[in-house]
Amino acid sequence: MELLLKNQELMDLGKSLRGTSIACRDGRCWITQEGDSRDHILRTGESFTIKAAGRLIVTATESCRLMLVEHENGNRQRQPAEVLYGYLKSCVVGSL
Repeated sequence: MELLLKNQELMDLGKSLRGTSIACRDGRCWITQEGDSRDHILRTGESFTIKAAGRLIVTATESCRLMLVEHENGNRQRQPAEVLYGYLKSCVVGSL
């Protein structure tokens, strides 16, 4: 799933994305996650894999295009609509 964020826009991706990767296709963003003392800056071509539970906030430090890629867990393939709903049901978007 692709996300487009304007400069200084933020998105709360919730707590349940363990195993998902965030790839920065264009621009730059700042990622912070509850329980992780480090912050992560992604630039064009870089990615971050979510390895733990905890609320995840993405802030565009310049307008950016991100791709969320869910890695398969087990043998069950999820339908695209189910994946999209799972991502969006807990997202909150705002601006600084």
